[in-house]
Amino acid sequence: MLRIFISLIFLPMLAWAHPIAELEQAYLNKDKNYTPRTQHLDKQGRAIFSNHLILESSPYLLQHAHNPVNWYAFSDEAFDRAKKENKPVFISIGYATCHWCHVMEEESFDDIEVAQYLNQHFIAIKVDREIRPDIDAVYMNVAQSLNGYGGWPLNALLLPNGKAFFAGTYFPKTQLLDVLSQMANLWKNKQEKVINQANKIDNILNKTATKTSNTINKDISTQAIQAMLASFDDLEGGFGDAPKFPHESMLLLLLDEHKRRPNINQLNAIKTTLDTMASGGLYDVIGGGFHRYSTDNAWLIPHFEKMLYNQAQLSLVYTRAYQITQKPLYKRIAKHTLDYVLREMQGLNGGFFSATDADSEGEEGTFFVWSIKELKETFSEDEFNAFDKWFDLSAHTDFEGDHIIRFKDIDSIKQSKFSQIDQLLNQLYKVRSKRILPLTDHKVLLSWNALMIPSLLEAGKIFNEDKYTKASIKLAQYLHSHFNHNGQLYRVSTHNQPDTKALFEDYSYLANAYLSAYDHTNNNLWLNRTIQLVEIMNLQFWDTEQFGFNLTNANKYINANHKESFDGAIPSANAIAYNVLIKLNNRTAHKEYDVQAEQLLNVFADVINQDPTNHSSFVLGFNNKTRGEIANTTYAYNGRIHIDTQKNKHDQVAIKLTLAPLWHINSHQPLQKSLIATKVDSKDEKNWTIKHVNYPRGELAELGFSKEKISVYKDQVTIKIDLINHSNVYVLPTLDLTLQACSDTVCLPPTTITLKP
Repeated sequence: MLRIFISLIFLPMLAWAHPIAELEQAYLNKDKNYTPRTQHLDKQGRAIFSNHLILESSPYLLQHAHNPVNWYAFSDEAFDRAKKENKPVFISIGYATCHWCHVMEEESFDDIEVAQYLNQHFIAIKVDREIRPDIDAVYMNVAQSLNGYGGWPLNALLLPNGKAFFAGTYFPKTQLLDVLSQMANLWKNKQEKVINQANKIDNILNKTATKTSNTINKDISTQAIQAMLASFDDLEGGFGDAPKFPHESMLLLLLDEHKRRPNINQLNAIKTTLDTMASGGLYDVIGGGFHRYSTDNAWLIPHFEKMLYNQAQLSLVYTRAYQITQKPLYKRIAKHTLDYVLREMQGLNGGFFSATDADSEGEEGTFFVWSIKELKETFSEDEFNAFDKWFDLSAHTDFEGDHIIRFKDIDSIKQSKFSQIDQLLNQLYKVRSKRILPLTDHKVLLSWNALMIPSLLEAGKIFNEDKYTKASIKLAQYLHSHFNHNGQLYRVSTHNQPDTKALFEDYSYLANAYLSAYDHTNNNLWLNRTIQLVEIMNLQFWDTEQFGFNLTNANKYINANHKESFDGAIPSANAIAYNVLIKLNNRTAHKEYDVQAEQLLNVFADVINQDPTNHSSFVLGFNNKTRGEIANTTYAYNGRIHIDTQKNKHDQVAIKLTLAPLWHINSHQPLQKSLIATKVDSKDEKNWTIKHVNYPRGELAELGFSKEKISVYKDQVTIKIDLINHSNVYVLPTLDLTLQACSDTVCLPPTTITLKP
């Protein structure tokens, strides 16, 4: 009781919605590994303050549970108190591994002076943006509308009904107190003006959220690539200036376009960007995995957080880049990234953790950088000289007196040398593992985990690595079983307990993951799960009047009709849903998916036409719709024929066709001239010619529409092709597969499918 009594002496205005005893008991119930994050400790090392966040499970909210600020979670409880006491709401949004969130926490939210002012004049709410991106999106739009930029921590002031009248990002303590003082005075003396301002902002944003239906430009992919290349950094790669983000969605579109229509400028942008990112800095050459972004143009000085979504997307980028170029470096980076995730980011229950922090020992980057002294202590003299030969230890890689480990010229290193290099890097990894680790955000997010499934599956396929395939299917099963309870899908799991109802993002990403599992396994279980998930997604989030999917179905305090179309750090959930609908249309006979996909695309057509590069995921989906899917697994005749293409290193390709029951295709020699034979041709004889095609022997069948027996393929058949490569620079082979599907009573029109194995 002494601890609580002290908190009341320090903060006499503090009022609790929950009894103090309940908060104290919640603190006592924490396990022995729980460490309060605050400077305000008693002689026994126990936290003096405990606020309402002690009742939450979010790692980020728990970081603030012992601030002297009387924080609430985003809840009726907080807004009801704001209404009752006629106080504005101060909302602060961030996440557990956010460096500047930590800075603001230490400077301001754990400061008695700031806490006293906040507690007296405002109701304070903390939000974990990773758990509630819908809340973050609403107030981020306010910040960007008012200031032209956003970021985290995101801080806003709201009316007691949730409408914002002010927003900003990081504020030093003095500036924060000035802002709070000005806003408190406005609320006290000009409350009507503040309310009018909030209503004006809300009206503007609601108008922006209302889209007018239009059609997308047919050459939108070309426009997107041209705009992308116009912002391309020819020297260091990437798009735009520092701070540089990987922009994975843009890279995936660039790869898709290059796969369809190879172009030297596209290839240069891909290789320059991927080579420079892989050299070190943004990429952790010692432990694997990518940091969130680079503070400079050369990808050298990173912001040292590692986010699960970056690993999922960049491993996919490098896997697809390897398939297109056959460059061993890209295979190395993709595998090392996935191995890092499997080794260091996966919990015992099967899900992957959200992120690791930039900070350790109270400083950013300490875990990742090295002094020359440490390197010499780790290596023998010969080893150090070898290391110095391959890695840049000059002032160029300096980070606050130490060095970021970066290759001098990764592109010039022969593959045979990497075994020796890896021995040296493994020594550093062992030494580094003994350092104080950055904080790990152990929450498991459904949507981010769903992003991992296509990445693991494609790596398993392209690299012929069964461990990635097994990991992906195991993860898909875990997400399905763990996050589903009594018909309700949940978004987050902490301490193996699902919590928080799933948002649209979760449904969209999970449906896409299930489809990837279906494509790989050809197991209808995953297709049926996708269809069921989309049905629920439509019921909960589809706007039946204006079309498009809303971020959330919550309609209290925030604008539930908010829709997002652009790609951010993760791809647009509406764009992923568009891709899912396109793929379902190709895999089933249900044409309503195509209709809904068109409605969804048209809602955002105006903004996509205006800014195609920031809508790369939508443009990629439009490519799939209008130009066909270019993937190792494709479909014909509304899913009646499953086509799986695999190429090995000896320029041999296997095309495995799986046909639905009661359907067949004509064999290579169907016996009747009027029937279309199954045939494979090279579409790019300049670079690839076919040496030999091994067609399986057909099965003779008597069909209702023919008096003569016909040679057909049923069930499952594999066509094997030997190719000869004539290209100096590797180009994917382009094969045309021509076939005609028939049942016992009817033959459908023949079709030709382009394959890029």
